[in-house]
Amino acid sequence: MEFYGDFHCHTTYSDGRNTVDEMIEAARKKGLAALAITDHGPNNMGTGVKSAETYLEIRKEINKSMAGLEIMENDELTPGQVLLGAEANIIDMDGRVDLPRRVIKELDWLIIGLHPYIRPVNLPGLTNLFIGNQLAKLSGKARERVRITNTKALVESLHNYCPDCVSHPNLQMAVDLEEVAKACVDTGTLYEINTGHRFQQVEDIRQAVKGGVEFIVNSDSHYTATVGELDWGGELLEKAGVEVDQVYNAIVK
Repeated sequence: MEFYGDFHCHTTYSDGRNTVDEMIEAARKKGLAALAITDHGPNNMGTGVKSAETYLEIRKEINKSMAGLEIMENDELTPGQVLLGAEANIIDMDGRVDLPRRVIKELDWLIIGLHPYIRPVNLPGLTNLFIGNQLAKLSGKARERVRITNTKALVESLHNYCPDCVSHPNLQMAVDLEEVAKACVDTGTLYEINTGHRFQQVEDIRQAVKGGVEFIVNSDSHYTATVGELDWGGELLEKAGVEVDQVYNAIVK
């Protein structure tokens, strides 16, 4: 399975090691036709952007970088498309994220995901999303209870925002994969195979695929060397019996 674009990467605006310009140049060298810059939302502890308005600064960086690329003979830019995105954090049990609607409207690409170290905005969010997931590491009963609450918050968020992609479902924060996949189908959200963390198993994919979900393979890259490194995800999907036309960024020959 081959891929034309990478739709999840981070820069020095959040916890990435390289600048916007360097990430775009890395994508160009890899021959990618599309790239999304998706820095963490501001409520991600120690790793998020300074504020929601930071994404408007990133837009300027993208435009400046793209202006420096020369047009090729086929009149397409390499990469042909650089999207301004965000990886927003779920911050309460109602599925709210740490970006206002006015900023989301300015984005080309929205990823929503659960992250264990976020600043919740209310007591239920603090109890369930932050404290609950820390306690789940110590108790089997707590793990099952937290899996239910995590799933509820994530499903609510997908229905609230209908994002382009859900990031690394089941990473560090357990969820019911079939329920999440169903919510992805209902909201037109892509289900991410994350090659940066490589935590997903064939059985995970088989659970998700039952409802007809569409997948996307992303690197979740935090530095230039791993931009576009997507082969592991393609191999995983093939082992799970997923057809190429069920993968958003796969090249259909």
